[in-house]
Amino acid sequence: MKSFTKSRISMLYVVLIVILLALVSVSSFIASRNMENESDAIVGDVLPLLTTTNSLLTNLINQETGIRGFEISGNEQFLEPYNSGKSQIAQDLETMSSFDAKYPTLQIILDTQAKPAITNLQRYYDSQLELIRAGKLDEANARIGTGKTMMDRYRVIHASMEKTINQLTTNAYDATHKAGRTSRIITLVGGLIALMAGGMSIVVFYRAFQAELELRKSEETYRYMAESLEIQNEEIIAQQEEQQATLAKLSERERELELLSSYQEKLTGYVKLSEFLKNTLPALLNSLSQDAALVVLEHRGKPGSEDVHYEVVHAMGYPKGQVQPVVQELYGPAKRVFEEGVPLVHTREVTEREQGVHRGMARAVEQYIPLMDDTQTVIGFLLLTSYQSSFSQEDNQRLAKGLVRQFGLAFYAQVMNDQKLQQAVDLAELNEQLILEKQLLEGQRDLIQNILESAHEGMMMCDAQGTILFSNQRMNMYFGLHERIGENLVACAHEIGVEVTSFYGVAASIEALIDRSLPHLTQRFSFMQGEHMQHAELYATLVSEGTEQQGYLFVFRDRTEEERIDEIKNEFISIVSHELRTPLASVLGFIEILLHRELPKDKQKKYMETIYSEAQRLSNLINDFLDLQRMESGRQSYHFAPVHLPDMLRDIAEQWQDKQRHRVNIHHETGKELWVRADVDRIRQVFDNLISNAIKYSPGADHIDIYLSADQGRVTIAIQDYGLGIPEEARGNMFSKFFRVDNSDRRQIGGTGLGLAIVKEIIEGHHGLITYTSEMGHGTTFQLELAQFEIADMDGRIVILEDDDNLAKLIQIALNKLALPSIQLRSAEEGLIALERCRSEGPILFIVDILLEGEKSGWDFIAGLYKHPLHAQTPVIVSTALDPPHDYHEKEIEKYLKKPFTMERLVQVAKRLIEGGRSHAYVFPAQDKEALTDELQRNGIEVLGVQENQDMIEVNIKKPQSE
Repeated sequence: MKSFTKSRISMLYVVLIVILLALVSVSSFIASRNMENESDAIVGDVLPLLTTTNSLLTNLINQETGIRGFEISGNEQFLEPYNSGKSQIAQDLETMSSFDAKYPTLQIILDTQAKPAITNLQRYYDSQLELIRAGKLDEANARIGTGKTMMDRYRVIHASMEKTINQLTTNAYDATHKAGRTSRIITLVGGLIALMAGGMSIVVFYRAFQAELELRKSEETYRYMAESLEIQNEEIIAQQEEQQATLAKLSERERELELLSSYQEKLTGYVKLSEFLKNTLPALLNSLSQDAALVVLEHRGKPGSEDVHYEVVHAMGYPKGQVQPVVQELYGPAKRVFEEGVPLVHTREVTEREQGVHRGMARAVEQYIPLMDDTQTVIGFLLLTSYQSSFSQEDNQRLAKGLVRQFGLAFYAQVMNDQKLQQAVDLAELNEQLILEKQLLEGQRDLIQNILESAHEGMMMCDAQGTILFSNQRMNMYFGLHERIGENLVACAHEIGVEVTSFYGVAASIEALIDRSLPHLTQRFSFMQGEHMQHAELYATLVSEGTEQQGYLFVFRDRTEEERIDEIKNEFISIVSHELRTPLASVLGFIEILLHRELPKDKQKKYMETIYSEAQRLSNLINDFLDLQRMESGRQSYHFAPVHLPDMLRDIAEQWQDKQRHRVNIHHETGKELWVRADVDRIRQVFDNLISNAIKYSPGADHIDIYLSADQGRVTIAIQDYGLGIPEEARGNMFSKFFRVDNSDRRQIGGTGLGLAIVKEIIEGHHGLITYTSEMGHGTTFQLELAQFEIADMDGRIVILEDDDNLAKLIQIALNKLALPSIQLRSAEEGLIALERCRSEGPILFIVDILLEGEKSGWDFIAGLYKHPLHAQTPVIVSTALDPPHDYHEKEIEKYLKKPFTMERLVQVAKRLIEGGRSHAYVFPAQDKEALTDELQRNGIEVLGVQENQDMIEVNIKKPQSE
């Protein structure tokens, strides 16, 4: 019974093992099928992922193509792919994001690489589109290279994403199928074992009692095999987990490497340190997940100086005003960084402004990282601040160390580049200064050279031994010393003395000066140059006395013109003496006769007339002297006024015909008026001088002719005589003072040689021209040209008598408000002449200055206006800087405005005068308007309104009943 029980128990045990193996097999088979299903699900996800990834690339390419098509053609249809691609990209990104939980590796690539790259490309395409629409095609074309570079980077990222997806698929697929095969093998083995166990159970059932020990051993073997299978299954699962962890680490490492590579690209290509920091620090903060950063650079003074200060060259992320731009001394971690040269971590409480809007920040973790030069000397430090956490993770520490090291190397390179750029700028400025100084020196040298070369005096420089160092052009012209630079001056002087005998004494003096036996040299001499005698003076000056550069400066001065002037002066003194003594002798002689003799009254009268004529001759001579001196000194003033030339010349001709036997014939087109603006007295003086000369120098003729003509706004007056004529060689000196033609025919004709010089000065003062033509023995014709003057038409106009052109123009502009024409006249004479010609409606208003250009004043014009039979009631505004006369009173048609006054006031006064009786408004100087109103009302005048302006008060009154 016992044996039977044990057999049945053994049988039951075998049955249970078979059932257990069957369950294991079934569970393994179910697990393998589940793994295969999961694998199939992974593979099923791959196709949408790949499709979405390719769709992102395709949409970006479509956007780029659309932008370029729009740029080339300007057709908005090309932007349809751009707009559709932009919306499709957003959908694809959402699709990709739905797989983030399943595939963390793919999520890392998508978040850290793909999305930033797509965002940058979107911003680039938007900015390109704005530039193209703004018409900035050149700038858009210049940025195409940037877009290509960004697109190339995204293609690399796209390839990485495809590779990652394929790798994930392959790995998952292989692992699951391997696990499935292993599970099915185990199941098959379990089944075979179960069959074998069944067979053995049958055998054991019959041999239970004989093989109980073997049966137990078999049971233990089965148990061990089951445990082995479980262990193998656990190992497989552990290997899978280990592979996933390794893959995650590799992906993280790849991300770090890509981040390092991307950051390295941002560390190059900058010209200035400020640009470098502005672009690299934000990238560094983003890479290290930090919140704020600043860079401090140490500045030392000159070598040996202890002057040290620290400059914050760039800061970002800190509250405004918290960072000082420059500090003189450092404390705490900042000082330790310079002393120890190692990174330091410091934790501090945040300031009130650093707590943020939500007041959720309490502590700040700061990293002080030293910045080194090529000798590992600390030149500054980088401060990174985080308001959340520190670099506690080992991986972050490694990444941070790599990025910071790259930043430090690039920073030092940029600092050196900045120093080199600054040195280049300093060198360029220094070079410009040197060039300017060189140009200045060259300019000074050229200026001195030009001054010496353009001097009227000849100049020559020699050293203390007499060696010729320099000779200017004037000296070369006389003695040719430019070919003898470096030779001995004494030898050259003696050679010149051989050719020019008058120079021999000068040569001896030069030799004595060089030998120091003569202290100074000043010597005059004469020599022939061609057919003319030249007079010269040579003097020498010691230069740089007592120095190694001691020498002598010789100055050669041409005195020929002085000698000629002296001759003219002597001749003039002789002429003046003759001209003064002759009438004086006559005056004294006849006075002596009248004093000592008893003469009949007719002789007394004749002698007195002779005395008068000789005294008049003396007066004219003295006046000529005074006029010429006044004109040459610029003190001659002219009073311009309209002059009617035919009337003036007829008056002068009548006077000369009474005095001389010559007839003065005036030839002028009848009925044609010829006016000029001239000083009446001075233009008469011109005609008197020319007519006098024409009569004096035509003793054999009985008449002279005067021709008047006008053409193209110019009046020509020709005075023709039929006398001796003027020789051609005298043409260059005819209008020089004291000049007279020297021949026997003219010696008996009196004169001082001043008349034509005075005529020329007067005509040029009138902006005219004087010329002459002459033929010996047939006579001379002098021609004068003056600007023709047109008498203005006053009818229907406002007339402005003002000699200040600028003020007159300003008044005309202001009067445009009245929509009435206006004209400017410069003299009272011009106004009176134009007034006499008014025959119709006449002028509207006169604005008269008192001090005008002619002899007459504004008061003379106003007096003439009030005498006019037709236009005496024309209103007048007196515009002057003078105070009104004591006996002056304004009239109803005459107002007095003292300069300066505003144009507004002038226009209002002009308007009231033109309107006349139609208006009952009066203008008063600026004052207390209430007091003015009370005073008018006390005098029985009803005031209707008062308007106060800048410098006047306009009062409207009620029209009196008497009007």
